[in-house]
Amino acid sequence: MNEQTDISIKSDTHINTEVDSESNKSDPYISKKKLIYCCFIFLALFNNLGYVLIVTSSQQFANKLDDDKLIAFYPLALIILNSISVFINSKFCITVSYFKRALGLSCYFFFGYFFLFIALTIIDNSKNFNKKSAFLLTLIPAVIMGTGEEFGEATFVGYTRTFPGEYVSGWSSGTGFAGVVGASLSLLFKLINEKYDLKYLYLIISPITILYFFSFYTTFRIKKSIDEKNKLAAENTEKYNVEVKVITKPNYTDLSESQNDSIQSKEKLTSTDVSKNKKISIKNFPIVFRYGKRYILNLFCIYYLGYTVCYGFCERANLFGRIDSKGMFFEKAQYETFLLSFQMGIFISRSSLFIFKHLTFIELLNILQTFNFFFWLFEAKFGITTNQWICFLFLFLLGICGGGVYLACYYSILKDNKIPPEYKELCINICNIFVDAAILLSSITCIILDNTYMKKK
Repeated sequence: MNEQTDISIKSDTHINTEVDSESNKSDPYISKKKLIYCCFIFLALFNNLGYVLIVTSSQQFANKLDDDKLIAFYPLALIILNSISVFINSKFCITVSYFKRALGLSCYFFFGYFFLFIALTIIDNSKNFNKKSAFLLTLIPAVIMGTGEEFGEATFVGYTRTFPGEYVSGWSSGTGFAGVVGASLSLLFKLINEKYDLKYLYLIISPITILYFFSFYTTFRIKKSIDEKNKLAAENTEKYNVEVKVITKPNYTDLSESQNDSIQSKEKLTSTDVSKNKKISIKNFPIVFRYGKRYILNLFCIYYLGYTVCYGFCERANLFGRIDSKGMFFEKAQYETFLLSFQMGIFISRSSLFIFKHLTFIELLNILQTFNFFFWLFEAKFGITTNQWICFLFLFLLGICGGGVYLACYYSILKDNKIPPEYKELCINICNIFVDAAILLSSITCIILDNTYMKKK
């Protein structure tokens, strides 16, 4: 009797252990989690760094050409063709393997960095070089960095859907980190020597494109290896269950259609197969928009407000010209310092999935962003404060709201069961198209304001 009891207890214990084991297997990549997170962080960092450096260098480019009104054209150049880039990805490349897209992007970014170094060298060494031609020459690498960043984001946020949803926070954190690194590098170079030319920075960091591809390839190899082992283990278990005719084997034919779809969806997440991805078309666009309109519109608003403040109002807010700041560390680099405050907020919020994944009312952040927008609108025109720390705080909060909406929206898209798996990557692409439209509208707004409302600033 005692032996039977012991056997029963052991059996129950064995069953409980199996249940615990199954729950632990909800993330099949748990053994490599930290490495995958780090790779996603560096992948996003290298994907966005060139974009950020162009933005933070725009004032220096404009100074080279003796016309500070040209600053607003660089954010415009960064996004002017981005929608075309996303459309190409959505229409022609969404079914191309992630490996091929990653390799192509690495070469594309390297060309952008090297071209910018060559362009700036030509301008510096040719004193009689036509300024209009010089201006257009510096816009070319801006277009390259912008289209590359956008294509990469659409590709790799889509790639994260093949992992458990929480892994998108690694990518998100990396995009925020890129802002901090880019702004810090520009600020550091300027503080070391105000006349130091950033063209050498672009030459020095161009080899990071190799690390860019390596970061992707590391996750790709880990995923492929673990998925193959899990598939083989599942096949062996299935074969064993068939041979011994396990009575307790669940009968999936009795499941409802929705339950079967759920199981099939989970199986798809273990594969990087992109052949079933839906392409953008007149038919698919309204379907995807209906699924993701809340995320799309929130991203549109947050980007418009944030970009207008950072690349329109901040540059015109001559704070340090109105206060006694002699000897202040940040005085001679006000613009870069403001952007660094903003990027710090972006980095912290995009690294805080544990907070923003529970945010149900995403619109709250856009409401807060609107108040911040009007503060900077009046600050740029009238100079309503002489306290630099208030400005740093408002820009930090601007970044917190912007990064929070970014993370909450993309995480929600990946986890939203109402969006079929084959539509998720297309939904991300359409989000990016609307983000580009917001940045484009912001750039146009800044150009108009520079020549009207803030013409004398």
